[in-house]
Amino acid sequence: MVKLGSIAPDPGESGIKGIFITAKNYMGLGLLDQVEEDDDIAFSGPKLRPYVTLKKSAVLEEVKKMGFASDYHPQQKDFEKFQGETILLMFDQEKRYGDKIVWATTADSYKREWDRITALRTEIVEEFEQIQLAEAARKAGGGAGFVVVVEEEEEVVKEVSVAKRTAPADEPEENIVVRDLPKECKEWVSETAEATHIEVSNFTWNNSRPILQVMVTRPRVWFGKSCKFSDSGENLNNCKGQKDPNFGAPKKELELGIQAVKETRTCACQTTWFRPVNKSTQYSPSDFLHREADLGYDKVEELSLFLSAVSVAVEEALQTNETVDIFQEEFAHLGEEEAGAANKTHTNIKEHRNFHDVTYTKGKRIEWVEWVPNSTDMLVSSCCENLPFAERLDNSGKASVSTILVWSFQDSLSPHAILLAPWEVTVFKFYPSDSKYLIGGLGNGQIAVWKLADADLGHAVRDKKGNASGAGNAVEEEKNSTIPTVLHKQISMIDESHKKAVMAIEFLPATLEVERRGKGASEKNPADGPVKYFLTIAGDGQVAIWDFQALLDAINDNDFIWKPVLKVQLQRQDSGTEMGLCHILHCHDRFDEKGNKLLTNFYASTEEGELVYGDWAARAEEDRKADVVKRIYPMSKTFRPMLSLERSPFFPDILLGVTDWAFYLYKDGLSQHLFQSSYTSTYFTRGVWSPTRPSVIFLGLVSGGIDIWDFSDQSHKASLSDSGASVSISSMVFLRHGDMHTDQKLAVGDVQGHLHVHNIPKNLVKQAGRELDNMRKFLDREENRQGLTFVFLAASSQG
Repeated sequence: MVKLGSIAPDPGESGIKGIFITAKNYMGLGLLDQVEEDDDIAFSGPKLRPYVTLKKSAVLEEVKKMGFASDYHPQQKDFEKFQGETILLMFDQEKRYGDKIVWATTADSYKREWDRITALRTEIVEEFEQIQLAEAARKAGGGAGFVVVVEEEEEVVKEVSVAKRTAPADEPEENIVVRDLPKECKEWVSETAEATHIEVSNFTWNNSRPILQVMVTRPRVWFGKSCKFSDSGENLNNCKGQKDPNFGAPKKELELGIQAVKETRTCACQTTWFRPVNKSTQYSPSDFLHREADLGYDKVEELSLFLSAVSVAVEEALQTNETVDIFQEEFAHLGEEEAGAANKTHTNIKEHRNFHDVTYTKGKRIEWVEWVPNSTDMLVSSCCENLPFAERLDNSGKASVSTILVWSFQDSLSPHAILLAPWEVTVFKFYPSDSKYLIGGLGNGQIAVWKLADADLGHAVRDKKGNASGAGNAVEEEKNSTIPTVLHKQISMIDESHKKAVMAIEFLPATLEVERRGKGASEKNPADGPVKYFLTIAGDGQVAIWDFQALLDAINDNDFIWKPVLKVQLQRQDSGTEMGLCHILHCHDRFDEKGNKLLTNFYASTEEGELVYGDWAARAEEDRKADVVKRIYPMSKTFRPMLSLERSPFFPDILLGVTDWAFYLYKDGLSQHLFQSSYTSTYFTRGVWSPTRPSVIFLGLVSGGIDIWDFSDQSHKASLSDSGASVSISSMVFLRHGDMHTDQKLAVGDVQGHLHVHNIPKNLVKQAGRELDNMRKFLDREENRQGLTFVFLAASSQG
């Protein structure tokens, strides 16, 4: 290959075209063996191989993969038209065709150039064989022998008979075998190593005395003394100069040795240089004006007709361009660059209704909100006083009246109906089997039940006179209106109720039957039957199970004593102290190792931000109490109550837990959380899953905003933000019945008594592509990542 030299085709050959290839791709194509120039390497630096061959399929595949970044893209069509499987690239040092590299664009040119290269190679090989034969003959002294001939592509040992030149004809021929054996490598001996060592040692600094040891101390009085720091610049360091008498004498001479790298280095690079070239053109007007002197004069009428046809349209277009909008706001487009980035993170959630009443909700906190079942324009909210704990404790012994307000979209200024309660209602839910019954948890730990009429729920037309359900209408007399009031039908016995405010209500499946003596449960009831039991929890750490069917049988009995059928106390496993609870979720489809269905398991959140997995039917052993708490998830512990605990509507085994600082995703059955969000500067107050999009979570903020996390977009921060209210958000709930894909509403309550209803835009309602599968894959990846993390931590602790 070295002896071939430059084999570029002559100028003017047909089917030859230049192509520009960047220098960094020479190594990949085989044109170079080394980028830097080296005398020991034939093809290095600017010395390229005379020719290389490429596969046409590989060239087209690179163009398809890299697009404009590929060197072959400008001539992609020529490569596609080429009727061969192998492409020949040749090195043209003189750039006869415009570039260093040329190639044969047709099958004929490829055959012609390849035959020419093959002929040159054959001549070089034959010449090399003749030289080897002559050398072998010279060494053998005229005898016959064997000569090793090494071809370019592969090594081949050939036996060549060489006739003796000086031996007589009657002497027998002698066979000499020449073997190609590897050369034995010896140890390299440097002739200048000793001189270099002496030269370097002359510049090396050696210590003339032992190294000094210095100990720096400070007075005892400075230990633990308070310091006052002030703000300073980022890279500002002050150092006051102090004169040291021990080092007062300056040094006049200093011997110093420096070892530096070599001064110069030879390198080469290939760049594109568009050299400026002076060009000029000289012509005579008579050359082309004389030939075209008679053209166009016979088409004057056609030009006139064309101008007449388009003149009206051109005039209208010019007048339109000169039109000025006199109503345009001059300052409407100022500051677009600064606000452009912020607008991308905001969504267009619009407020549909805003419910507020001066008498009942002013200055109060919307504690809980529920939509009326089978209604898209009726919702219910409870209000609580915004009082600190000290004032609430002072007012605990005083009689008060709390309200639950029923709102209708027909009138947003006054409630549709009022439910009176002897204490503040912290949580309430509609009875699933009959929406006329409303079950509420009170601030003193009792459970109250209201029975509503169809008119109260907006299902029927109400009489004009109104409907007052009993005496004690002091609030109605004060308001002097016709808003109906409803008193509770039954209330639990205070001695058998919770000792603190009820925080959550959870209905059990209709098939479940609680065994009172054995503290177990079984599936004895029909699946299409009414719901019989529900769970309640409170800050006293008790889980209570209530029989609602027994209450319905004695709904009008004033002497009926309503108490829970089962009460379980949750305690910490290490200290045995009571655990304050905030939320509870019943585990529906869980099975043990033997395949038996577990009916008594639940998840609950504590007042310290932890997630608890328990079993209310745990049995006590001989020497210890029943271990109701099976597992505690301490990673979300913030020493503040968990604000929300919800199950995903698309993944029943995925739970959402929201704390002040961050939110967590848990998977039922795992001992650790799946995902933890980044900490936010604004505290969270509530969190809910989107009912139609599996990867979207809505989070209420203490600033009144709503952060929307879309895991199909990003998982390190919120994808969108909007303003849900002007003050802190206290409650959030979606409308979960009706056509949620066309009309999705979100009810948001704040701490000032305003109940906002927002319309969710279509981009947050409709699923994007295969969102459900992508969210499932995301959860699986997080589960695998957590598993690998725990394995690594376990291995690290053992090591």
